[in-house]
Amino acid sequence: MRQFSIEFPIGMPNKIAVIKALRIVANLGLREAKDLCETHTVTHIINVDTRVSENDLGYQIRTLQSQGCVVGSPAHQILQNLRELATQALEIGEDELANEILQLVLAEKLRRQPA
Repeated sequence: MRQFSIEFPIGMPNKIAVIKALRIVANLGLREAKDLCETHTVTHIINVDTRVSENDLGYQIRTLQSQGCVVGSPAHQILQNLRELATQALEIGEDELANEILQLVLAEKLRRQPA
């Protein structure tokens, strides 16, 4: 995983550990990492520094999760996968299923738009 999504909780038990993990994983400066972890209710996409090994990445992601951060696949990748699934459903004649999938994608896009 060379990119991941992350949401920060409002009350992190150890913000310093989160800042350190972000700095290591994404090669961010102290101020950048601190500002990033202070934004809540927003999903961020983190690009992993190419110098970070898979073992280090796994360890830092576990650190982030232990502090209440929600770490996962990038949302845009999930939405793209859903679009492809809807296309496949249409190809096999599952129009109703394709419509439901596309409604989910649209609802998520609308939810993510700034107010």
